[in-house]
Amino acid sequence: MGKLLAALAALSAALAFTGPATGQTATAPKAAFQPNRTVTIVVPYSPGGGTDAVGRLMAKALEELWGQTVIVDNRTGGNGSIGSTIVARAPPDGHTLVLAVSGIAINAHVMKLPYDTATAFAPITPMAHSVVTLVGSPTLPANDLKELVEVIRKEGPDKRTFASPDPGSRLIAERIFDKAGVKLTNIPYKGAAQFIGDIAASRVDVGVSSVTSALSLIRSGNLKALGILSERRLGILPSVTTFKEQGILGLEENSWYGLFAPAGTPPAVVEAIHADIVRVLASPAVLAKLTDFGALPGGMPPAEFSKRFQRELVESGQQIRRLGMTVE
Repeated sequence: MGKLLAALAALSAALAFTGPATGQTATAPKAAFQPNRTVTIVVPYSPGGGTDAVGRLMAKALEELWGQTVIVDNRTGGNGSIGSTIVARAPPDGHTLVLAVSGIAINAHVMKLPYDTATAFAPITPMAHSVVTLVGSPTLPANDLKELVEVIRKEGPDKRTFASPDPGSRLIAERIFDKAGVKLTNIPYKGAAQFIGDIAASRVDVGVSSVTSALSLIRSGNLKALGILSERRLGILPSVTTFKEQGILGLEENSWYGLFAPAGTPPAVVEAIHADIVRVLASPAVLAKLTDFGALPGGMPPAEFSKRFQRELVESGQQIRRLGMTVE
């Protein structure tokens, strides 16, 4: 991540070059992708959430770069599968894209889908990385995961509860608890707002959330941030430690807000869109906004992102079978 940030900073400086004689900004190179009509980024989740915020930020920046309208189309339902289906069936020309989260890999194992997740999409890049935090109720007798582990070991397994509004959140939570060597009882929810509210009201002990979604409640003291999945701390929550700092290893990899095109999109188009996203991410204004959201910049090359996506498909399937989760 440090190398990526350095590369983005260098690109930002290059794009902002001013000539010594006139002081005018140098002519910026043309966009790599040249859309000939409106580009639609389908966000398969409700407006106002982290995915929607990242999608709208990037859509605005890409619209300025491409000189074409870029719209965000919120198509909710089916745990993200309704919007993903629209893109899986769209013409593979780069004009219809989906901004999904890591849960798209999980849906393949817990839902009956009208597409094959492994082959229906052309991964482009993570637009940004979502930093996940384990949040606890304000009355929880622990201030980080390490202290929670001590509480559970004294009380015994399954005495404490964790909320999960979707299979993806449950798998992340279970992964955290596996690495920490403790067991909690899962309380399933159908909506993100309700589960966060119930943790804040101490009806449930803990749950996982993106920093973006939980930030205001953490800052107000209505939620405790017990640690984050990240290689390093966040500037907006400098006192919240990473799990690695707490001595719990294997929880450094961030989740992602990933951009996908339909399968069959020409590799040159995929590469061009990726290049333009990397260029947009070099903007100090965009980087500042992502920081405000509690997110980190993306920009992983398509081939690398595709490998990670396929790996996560396999790993999520293995974890789902181990937990005995069933297909809806």
